[in-house]
Amino acid sequence: MSTLEEIKAAIETLTPAEREELECSLRQSSSAKEETLPLPDQGARRRRIFGDRVLPNLVLEAREQERA
Repeated sequence: MSTLEEIKAAIETLTPAEREELECSLRQSSSAKEETLPLPDQGARRRRIFGDRVLPNLVLEAREQERA
């Protein structure tokens, strides 16, 4: 099955019990995707590496040099 019409036709041939089983399995797989890992704290990592130093924005400095 590669097209939406083929998938719909196959689902229409299922019995009500088989449709319910299919729906339950689809819902379980979608709820498993919701369990994601927490994102790392990039701000804490930056502070751990650089401390309170303020680094220059080299891109802006390069653009200013191009204008001059």
